[in-house]
Amino acid sequence: MADQLDKPEALNNILDESAPEYSIRPMGLLANSFFASENTGTTNELFLARWYINELVLDIGDVRKAIIRGDSSKAKEHYAALILALRSYLQMMNRQTNAKVGEKFDIPNAVKV
Repeated sequence: MADQLDKPEALNNILDESAPEYSIRPMGLLANSFFASENTGTTNELFLARWYINELVLDIGDVRKAIIRGDSSKAKEHYAALILALRSYLQMMNRQTNAKVGEKFDIPNAVKV
């Protein structure tokens, strides 16, 4: 994906950050079920997971804005930050996932800018 960010049609392939296809809300609900309980309430891990989710939304918007401005280098920087936030979120989820729960999430490769 990062190699396509400098093409003019890249904007057609990137949905608005509020698009349901990104499943941002379910990511928050999953984090809530993994890191909060009636006994502990919200935890530092839950706050951190929510922060990563917020970063994903912001970075998606920043990638779109950079493409609109025609700044492919900034778009690639924001895309790399997006992948970093996604990797961190998924690693947090994987730490809470054991064999009884199911398979761990696949972690995407880091992107070099």
